[in-house]
Amino acid sequence: MDVIQDRTFRVTLDQFHAHRDTRPKEEKWELIDGMMTMMPPPSLTHQRISKAIMEFLDARLKLVQPTWSADMEIGVLLPKDERYNPEPDVTVIDKVVAPDQLYAERFYFVAEVHSPSDKPRILDLKRGDYQAHDHCRGCIFVQQDRIEVQLFVRAGGWTERVLTDCNALIDIPDIGVIGTPGDLYRHSHLAQA
Repeated sequence: MDVIQDRTFRVTLDQFHAHRDTRPKEEKWELIDGMMTMMPPPSLTHQRISKAIMEFLDARLKLVQPTWSADMEIGVLLPKDERYNPEPDVTVIDKVVAPDQLYAERFYFVAEVHSPSDKPRILDLKRGDYQAHDHCRGCIFVQQDRIEVQLFVRAGGWTERVLTDCNALIDIPDIGVIGTPGDLYRHSHLAQA
């Protein structure tokens, strides 16, 4: 994750979008606390874990929330918040969207797959952003170098569980159990560990 160096310089959402629109399409940019952040290209392990998360979410949503869908790499916006425009790896949003819609302003769950180089401060800011959203039921931060899933769920207030057991259940309010950490890592090098 490469944050533009001057941390005192904050940009607006419009300035961020103008900058991002001039960059090559293969670059992934996020706005975190008013700072433009370029994300590194995802590894194959990252992509496989993200795909597994999306597949397990979609299978569960078909049963319990058929008007919701799990989508990969879409930007989310908080209404009236100019400081954030993250792009989670997987986001649960309403199935019906406008034909020209670029961002989800209402989301129910987000998942991010992280690498050892991700900065804890940025991850904390992103988690706070997701938790500030009224409709969000939960989020997971999944490590790609070890079996570890941080599960944050809204049950009255926000609670956190760190799952390192491959057979622990990933249970999300209003969605239910989507699988286990072992399921998420099934196509990665960690599946043999």
